[in-house]
Parts: sequence; C-alpha cells; structure tokens
Amino acid sequence: MNTEPVFYEGIVKEYFPLKGFGFIRREKGRDVFFFYKDLDDKDVKVDIGDRVEFCIVKGGKGPKAIDIKKLGSPN
Repeated sequence: MNTEPVFYEGIVKEYFPLKGFGFIRREKGRDVFFFYKDLDDKDVKVDIGDRVEFCIVKGGKGPKAIDIKKLGSPN
C-alpha cells in the first residue's frame, strides 16, 4: 500500500487574506478550498495567479488543499 502523499499543482484563483481562505484552480477536477493556516511557510504571501503545489484531503464540504508550497508568481 502506497502511503506517499500525492502532490498536485494549481493556480490561486481567489484569495481573501482578511478571511484567511481561498481557492486553487487545478488543471483537472474541481477547484480546491484552502485555509491560510495550511500554507507550508506562513512567512510566504500568496496572491491570485500564484502557482502552488499542494496535497488534497477530504474536508467537511469537499476537497481541501494542505501542505501548500508557492512555486512562483505570474510575471
């Protein structure tokens, strides 16, 4: 049985910093909800359009991103 985490890549579609949550658009599948607290590095700021890598877990209302790492910003 493979217990290695599966990482996905996506783009931050929406982010509400005052509320502490947002959504990541994946290439395939539904958008994924995330909380600011699930960013891998709390000192890194994410913005709409940033590329990120993340794992998905089942949340109370659907898929949720965790272990989120920023890969780059749009230029």
